Amino acid sequence: MAVHLAKTDALTVQAPNGVVWTQKPGGRSSASDLLRELADLVKDHIEREWDWWEEGRRDKEHERQWAVLAEWDNGAKDPPGFDPDAAAKACMEDFDRRMEEQRRERKALAAERYDKERESMRLRMLAVEADAAFFGHVLERPATTVQRDKAEQRMDQQRAVAVTMREQLGDPEDVVDRNGFFPAQRREMNLSSHMSVWRHPMLRGLHESKQRKRFNALLAMRPVNSAAMCSECQAPSHWHSYALSLCLFRGQPEPGSQAETIARLMPGWWDRCYACTAYQIEHVWGGSSALPDFDGEQWAAMLPPTLKAIFAPDPPKPRQPVVRPKPLAVIKAGAIEEVMAELAEAKAQFPDAVVRSGRHGSWELWPPA
Repeated sequence: MAVHLAKTDALTVQAPNGVVWTQKPGGRSSASDLLRELADLVKDHIEREWDWWEEGRRDKEHERQWAVLAEWDNGAKDPPGFDPDAAAKACMEDFDRRMEEQRRERKALAAERYDKERESMRLRMLAVEADAAFFGHVLERPATTVQRDKAEQRMDQQRAVAVTMREQLGDPEDVVDRNGFFPAQRREMNLSSHMSVWRHPMLRGLHESKQRKRFNALLAMRPVNSAAMCSECQAPSHWHSYALSLCLFRGQPEPGSQAETIARLMPGWWDRCYACTAYQIEHVWGGSSALPDFDGEQWAAMLPPTLKAIFAPDPPKPRQPVVRPKPLAVIKAGAIEEVMAELAEAKAQFPDAVVRSGRHGSWELWPPA
């Protein structure tokens, strides 16, 4: 970066790409302000907007950015007869043309290569791999030896099944879906949705409800590489090994449909990503597939700290002990002379007390109401 004052005292800055920018008269932004905004322009939008969770933050950032850039001139001249409105229209038309061309290419690709059975096998393989990873997490801190043995057995079984399925399937990244998208392309889209459709609204909701612990944990979570995302939902793929999914666009099952009936009978079934472990459903139904002695507390304990802070239920608040009022004095039932003597003694000690009948024929002295 080169910064200097020309003979006209105008501030000039040489950007990393060699372009020289000159500050316009009246400009108030600094050279570092300009370079920061130029660098921001070429950032990936995930990196740039990851923490723009506040309502309207994106528009405010863009306004601030272009306010700085408007104070500088890079010497580029518009061609004669340049019409900015016509140029903007042409740009949009070119964008639409390219999008339509890509859509046609994907349609042709799907018609040529889409294989429903191969797609289903890939999803089953991903779920089985998530199963094996889930049981691996359980084995990090098993509750009992019986649970450990069962988890080891299930993990080994699922790993073997996954290896066989991967050999039969071939390259899972080469499996195109019915819309002509490859898994890597879907991951990129899912990362963008994870940020804009889940992360930002979730942060706003946690902030408004003053859930500071969950808010701070989610805010501290850094963006993942798109390769680490699930291709089938909007969650990072490793979340599936903890029985966590983010199917943001699935909606609700059609009323009266078979799916609605199944969703009602099997909690967690409808919300589960196809690539996620199915252990949650197995556990609800019980039987030989369920791990002995496994419960929600153990599931929460095996979550990584960030996921635990965001998703684990809050521990129950300790019940406050009930403080019951006690009488100033208790005089047991007895001979009248003894009772009268004790009452006289109590009256001297608590002259304003109120006498009430107590348990087992006793008399209780209470403070005045």
